[in-house]
Amino acid sequence: MFKTLNKNALFAIGLLLAMTACRETTRHTEGPDVSGVEVPLQIRRFEQDIFALDTTRLAGEAVRLQAAYPELFPLFTQTIIHDVSNPSETPEQALRAFLSSPVARSVYDTVQQVYRDLGSLEPEIKSLLQHYKYYFPEKPVPQVVTLVSEFAVDAFTYGDSLCGIGLDMFLGADYPYYNVEIFPVYIRRQFARPYIPVRLAKALTRNLQGEAGGDRLIDHMVHNGKMLYITSALLPAAPDSLLMGYSREQWEGCVDNEQAVWARLLDLNLLYDTDYNKFRKVVEPSPNAPVLFNEAPGEVGNWMGLQIVRAYMLRYPETSMQALVDLSDARKLLEDARYKPRR
Repeated sequence: MFKTLNKNALFAIGLLLAMTACRETTRHTEGPDVSGVEVPLQIRRFEQDIFALDTTRLAGEAVRLQAAYPELFPLFTQTIIHDVSNPSETPEQALRAFLSSPVARSVYDTVQQVYRDLGSLEPEIKSLLQHYKYYFPEKPVPQVVTLVSEFAVDAFTYGDSLCGIGLDMFLGADYPYYNVEIFPVYIRRQFARPYIPVRLAKALTRNLQGEAGGDRLIDHMVHNGKMLYITSALLPAAPDSLLMGYSREQWEGCVDNEQAVWARLLDLNLLYDTDYNKFRKVVEPSPNAPVLFNEAPGEVGNWMGLQIVRAYMLRYPETSMQALVDLSDARKLLEDARYKPRR
């Protein structure tokens, strides 16, 4: 059974997490020296440019904005804010509807209050991109843009050349416009400033890896474990709890019950099961993963996948990050890792 804490302890931990941005970690590493890795960084404020448009001559303004953002503008107008109930909607119509939305305007105003100056964020993103270039030197350094999407996207990539950050998805768990039925508390916990680099690093890693290479639980566990491992390499100072989006109690529960979770996976013969509905909560965000233990947090399988990948990389330290990405046989990686859970 997972370790539980009393309510007073939980409150104190919640307060500590809010103040320290989840500084507890199983990793104490500064990573490689990337100070000499040159990366161009200019965070472009797409949301500011959007809301500065003159709506009395929107057609011409849209042309100008598309020239300034040749990749993002069509993605934004034809996908992110596109009205799916109106297939014939033009980019200009989508833009006008967005700019006339009271909710979009209110959200934008809040974003400008919270993130008017991104100066404190730039060093973190620059370090992230330096590590990305260090580990993947053949990849171009993507341009970084911010936007407001009425809660459609948090962080994403568009090919290898563009990264987007939806700042309206990082306004704090209690922001009133977050629909609690769509975004339950275990999701909203990550809608905060410390998660911006994490979500961006995960988006970059997802772009590198693509989809899982099989339908078995172990395929998803190892695939997501690789993503977490690479994300942790891009953000060497980030604690595991932040990488997972876990509370401290959840993180400590995973650490304390690693052997029990692994034994449960084996006892239930889940590792090579292909019934996604049976193990979905083990690898997707969820309040818990009851197929294993009622107290186990959702995505506990991904956390286990991270431990498997760490075991593999300790056994084969010469493996490059690109080589890790290219390892597609989850069963072989597990066997080669000779993973043994901590007691």
